[in-house]
Amino acid sequence: MSLTGNSASAASSMKKEKNILPELLSPAGSFESLAAAVNMGADAVYLSGKNFGARSYADNFDNGQLENAVRYAHLRGVKVHITVNTLIGDKEFAELEEYLKFLNSLHVDALIIQDLGVLSLAKNLGLCMQFHASTQLTVHNLSGALAAKELGFDRVVLSRELSFKEIKYVSENCGIETEMFIHGAMCMSYSGQCLMSSALGGRSGNRGRCAQPCRQLYKSGENKEKYFLSLKDMALIERLDDIKESGVTSLKIEGRMKGPTYVGCVTKIYKKCLEEGRQPSKSEINDLNRIFFRGGLSSGYFDNKKGRAMFAFNKPDNPYKKETSSLETKILDEIKDSEDKFKIHLTAKVNIAVGEKIKLIVLYKNKTITVRSNNTVEAASSNPTEKERVIQQISKTGGSVFIFDSISVEVTGRAYVPIKDLNYIRREALKMIEDEILSDSIDIQNRNESISLNHSAGCDSSLSGMTASIFSYEQFTAVKEFEESTGKIFRLIYVPVRLLGEDYKRFISDKDRIVIEPPSIIHDSEYEKYIDFIMRLFNLGFNKIRVHNISEYRRIFDGFKIFGSYRMNITNSNSVKLCSVIMGFSSVMLSPELSIPQIRDIAKGVDIPTEVCVYGYQPLMLTENCILKNLDSNSCKCNSIGCITDRLGKKFPVIKDGTNCRSVLLNSCPTFMADKMEELKCYNIKMYNLNFTVESPNEIKRICKAYLCGENYRPEEFTRMHFYKGIF
Repeated sequence: MSLTGNSASAASSMKKEKNILPELLSPAGSFESLAAAVNMGADAVYLSGKNFGARSYADNFDNGQLENAVRYAHLRGVKVHITVNTLIGDKEFAELEEYLKFLNSLHVDALIIQDLGVLSLAKNLGLCMQFHASTQLTVHNLSGALAAKELGFDRVVLSRELSFKEIKYVSENCGIETEMFIHGAMCMSYSGQCLMSSALGGRSGNRGRCAQPCRQLYKSGENKEKYFLSLKDMALIERLDDIKESGVTSLKIEGRMKGPTYVGCVTKIYKKCLEEGRQPSKSEINDLNRIFFRGGLSSGYFDNKKGRAMFAFNKPDNPYKKETSSLETKILDEIKDSEDKFKIHLTAKVNIAVGEKIKLIVLYKNKTITVRSNNTVEAASSNPTEKERVIQQISKTGGSVFIFDSISVEVTGRAYVPIKDLNYIRREALKMIEDEILSDSIDIQNRNESISLNHSAGCDSSLSGMTASIFSYEQFTAVKEFEESTGKIFRLIYVPVRLLGEDYKRFISDKDRIVIEPPSIIHDSEYEKYIDFIMRLFNLGFNKIRVHNISEYRRIFDGFKIFGSYRMNITNSNSVKLCSVIMGFSSVMLSPELSIPQIRDIAKGVDIPTEVCVYGYQPLMLTENCILKNLDSNSCKCNSIGCITDRLGKKFPVIKDGTNCRSVLLNSCPTFMADKMEELKCYNIKMYNLNFTVESPNEIKRICKAYLCGENYRPEEFTRMHFYKGIF
């Protein structure tokens, strides 16, 4: 499929003029990092409150600090984007609503959102700000960006796995703003599709608590332990010319866990190269390596290249360690020196007369601010207040953005002026000017685009029972043989589209319960072949399809019943309702990160059938890079099932996703709940899924008998996942 589209009319309005630079968006995990970003040239910053942000281990900002941060940035002409990009539980919505109202009162510029339930709440509150679809939503193609637009997002943060050609195609045709990462850490997994930290240590990346198990040592077979899942940091500093031509709105620097020297250094270099339209110097490249080193820098997926060159397999000692300290000192000095460029210059006149109130007149550009003291001036009994003393006190603007170029003082009579009165009129005048500047800079737009979630248009109340997901035709045969021998029938069977493509005739007799399962990731260049084949299947009577993310549902044609997979990361009732009412889903599989009480609360609060996975080797990562190829010197073994082993000797199977060289890393042991099914059936859950991936036909039959026939069976090793210990 060529990267061309029919959305040229929408695209033309979104294309940037050649002389307009994209926004440079820098991270701020602390106030010091915020100041570094602002002073070194960021056009916008992104930061988080103490809750609901995807970097909970950063310092972050309490409400008072947030207010100061927004004022600090806005007074210097810098926008503020607030991250609300974690998954939310039902019981958190009351607190979240108050938080969003508070952010609205601060006039923040944008919310960065992962959870679709949060989007519906934000829209229904009529917030006066933009809504940005987080990279955690896994938007990786034009369809996803268009879906984000239709759902009410103003901007979409594209997956890091996109090439320049793909970024350009999406940006020119989607009709909303696009944002891309240009520098910083690269996750091995697609953002929003990693459960590794959650499954292994109970610290969910979707809740901002990732423990980064991907940065640990692993091995395969007899190979030495290496950092097989640890990518080098991305650096696109040498590709800014291409990026500027792509139509991208915003360029994002990763690093809310990094300090002010890192933020300042990276921001400064990218800003200079953008503004001056040049390539970085050797010393600038050297500084980017010195300020943070993880085995070197790479261009990531920008050039549509994958493989071992992107990885820091051996994680060597930082060769720049001795130089880093001097660089950090230099950067801190530059940050401090840069503060003056934002100074707002004022002229003041102070009138003091015995028996009258002090009058302070401040001139700012073409505006005049007048403030009077609360108290009248008394006559001095001995030493009157000198003009120099008045000037000195009025000049004390502290660390604010204001500076007085000149202050004239006119005194009538022998006056005594208390210091507190001078401080008062100065503070009041500066606050009035601040408010004036801030009101001029705020673009207030009431977004009364509420979402009604009262009618479940797409739901199918008849759906109930056990479902099965299969990975191979042999597994499908095992399921069928079990059904024939026991009379127990699966309500639905999820079948990968690649198996249907190999020979759909083997599945045609079961077409009424077959759910077509496309790959989890489909790039624009791959879409045509999948859509054409899926439509052929539809014409043959296959009318059910599974959707893994918003990048897929919009491409599904009328007539299909849509089933949401666990990859949608549904953790609350609002998200379930949105999937049903707005997106037309027939059912939704809930996130595997939920506990039984949370599952119960969601299931009883919605009309749409809910599904939970009660057996399977839980997918922990979905990777664009082929793990098996990297393990064996670029020798691709995607069609086989491989594994990697961690430091504790646990083996993690690796399977292929779709027909391309993408990997799915599975948990080392399966989730198993057969002995707990009576407990689960007490709740309003409609469907229970058995997810088969690496199991043999005989294993599948035993597992099916345990769940559907009550046979006493347990795997040697298993996990309850989060059924009894959720992430919230």
